[in-house]
Amino acid sequence: MERKSLRPYPASGTLRDGQWIKRVPSKYTPAQVAQYLSAIGYDPLYDEEAISSGRFPTNLDSLGRIMRLHVLTFPFENTSMHYTAEHAMDVTPEGTFARFVSERKGGSYCFGQNGLLLEILRGLGFRAYAAGARVNEAPIGLSYTPAVHLVILAQPSANDNQTYLVDVGFGLSCITCPLLLSADPENINNGLSETERHRLTYNPPAASSLAASPDFATNSGDQWNVEIWHKKPTASEEAWYLQFSFTEAEFWLPDISFGSFGVSTQPGNLFWNNILCLKMFTVDEGYLHLERSKRPIYRMVLFRDQVKKHTGAEVEVLHKLKTELDRIRVLREIFGVQLDNEDQVHMVGRAAAYV
Repeated sequence: MERKSLRPYPASGTLRDGQWIKRVPSKYTPAQVAQYLSAIGYDPLYDEEAISSGRFPTNLDSLGRIMRLHVLTFPFENTSMHYTAEHAMDVTPEGTFARFVSERKGGSYCFGQNGLLLEILRGLGFRAYAAGARVNEAPIGLSYTPAVHLVILAQPSANDNQTYLVDVGFGLSCITCPLLLSADPENINNGLSETERHRLTYNPPAASSLAASPDFATNSGDQWNVEIWHKKPTASEEAWYLQFSFTEAEFWLPDISFGSFGVSTQPGNLFWNNILCLKMFTVDEGYLHLERSKRPIYRMVLFRDQVKKHTGAEVEVLHKLKTELDRIRVLREIFGVQLDNEDQVHMVGRAAAYV
């Protein structure tokens, strides 16, 4: 059921001033959208004619199923930055569709993941747009990056302006279902399992140059924050951690391209220094009676020289990697990233290379 709220903004579950998102044409054809639904295993399958005639049900349930099936199908990864001669990430609509869907070569990071999903949602009839976010890099406190993360804001119902955060591109701790755009303290979603939770808070940016009054006593400005809570096996008390902050300002394709270019070419950042890959998998034993999007999920993560399995609060190291061929093999066999052994030549001299 669609969640309603009579609370004032920012607990209302709407954009500021109750704004409505327009229907925007997709960069993809109905045939491409149908091909995507087939790739993620959406059931029942909607063909080109059903999509072009508007028969796909745009609602909160279908939006959540698409999110879940997307992360179960496509890996979050940055291998094109490293294992290609161009050392580039193609985040154009045509480039991401080819890599994810047509050629099934792998995935991307946030700009490719959420950029692809935005155009798919629009092609299905959802009202949605992209927004930029700044990631908090500090383990304690706040230290923001530039706007190097991309999220989607969507209004799944045709009959109201209830707005949800959609994100399939934040890697290890990404939300796994739509999160109502509300700072209501009770607006909390489980993440990968009950040991992981997400919520939204709202406040003016601490570094804002704007004030709410002539005495400059109170900062002004609009900022949403995605916070995560993890239950840890060894911790007696867990705290909420701010992952990233965003505003409701729209990001367009040039913003996405420029943001990705900065991330992929700037030495010293996380993606420059490392090859990252993670993918979600379902727990099938004992749950085959449930549809795929409803089964429990675990994460497989490749980072630096280890492959780990994350199940709830438990983490298990499965592989220790020593060579580029080791890494290429697990990327191919575990995560489904299509690499050839010969691609290791492109790693020579890079910060992420195994020395």
